[in-house]
Amino acid sequence: MPHLGRIALLAALWVFSMAAPGWSGQAEEALNEGLKLHDAGKPKEAIREYDRALKANPKLADAYFNRGNAYYDLGQNDQAIKDYSEVIRLTPKDAEAYYNRGNAYRRLKRDEVALKDYTAAIKLSPEDAKNYINRGSIHFDARRYDSAVKDFSEAIRISPKDADNYYNRGNSYLGLDKNDEAIKDYDQALSLDSKLAAAYYNRGIAYASLGEQEKAIRDFSEAILQQPKNTDAYYNRGLANAKVGKTEAAIEDYSESIRLDPKDPEAPYNRGLAYLRVEKYDYAVRDLSEVIRIQPRNAEAHVYRGIARLYQGKEKEADADFQKAFQLNPGLKKKIQPIIDEAKAKTKKSSKE
Repeated sequence: MPHLGRIALLAALWVFSMAAPGWSGQAEEALNEGLKLHDAGKPKEAIREYDRALKANPKLADAYFNRGNAYYDLGQNDQAIKDYSEVIRLTPKDAEAYYNRGNAYRRLKRDEVALKDYTAAIKLSPEDAKNYINRGSIHFDARRYDSAVKDFSEAIRISPKDADNYYNRGNSYLGLDKNDEAIKDYDQALSLDSKLAAAYYNRGIAYASLGEQEKAIRDFSEAILQQPKNTDAYYNRGLANAKVGKTEAAIEDYSESIRLDPKDPEAPYNRGLAYLRVEKYDYAVRDLSEVIRIQPRNAEAHVYRGIARLYQGKEKEADADFQKAFQLNPGLKKKIQPIIDEAKAKTKKSSKE
């Protein structure tokens, strides 16, 4: 059945702070050279200089920290974690080391370990918004939406002019089905950044969930204006158009969604229902057959293809579809049988006329 899920995901935030060197001699020289190379986009060469600095001074926390950053930039997350861990051993109150190690753990999909690091960073640096943002994103991904709301609220308190913080909290409210609160946050995000296409899209989801389809259509349209290849925006605008009786507009939206993503069965399923509604039965059968090809066990696609085939005058093929549907989902028969009986009655009446 049609749905309006498809929430745009949070953007990851990776921020690194470079500690300033304060040592003399060979270690200081190597560290400074490493920083210059790293800033120039040469992390491999920078690592060699950080190695040289550590050879001269094995307790140089900044060399471990920046070498960890270089390994992170190269995607060598295990090595980065080792270096950040050494920084924490040497300087246990370094919030940035916990934060960056958390980022590396996230890349390795070790989110619960990363969560502990962000929490440690928050304890050491409670007024740094990025720690709350990344911890909130872990809670969001784990569907702990209440916890995500708390973290993003803290980020908003610290950085009230950052549109992404409102957007992220809005997503969390949306996950809690608190659509009114979500809309308020998306409103605030868009007042700060009118080009935030994902906020228009997700606000459209919230409006659609509240039954305010015209507002949803406007938001999906704005998202499409900013992101012309946003498949989900076309699909969801199609659903909203269908709900307000704009069937031809819905068909156009589903068609664009299919063009952009031909492997997704939902758009052809809903376009098939729309064609059925406007009595274009050949097109309906074509779309529903495509859905069945992608999802052979989609019982409802068999039902509605069967109804379209009834109107085509192909009763034998229609009955085969109905039998297949009820075989796949026996519980569907009680719900669908009245629709089938109505379609059969209509086709018999029209054939007599």
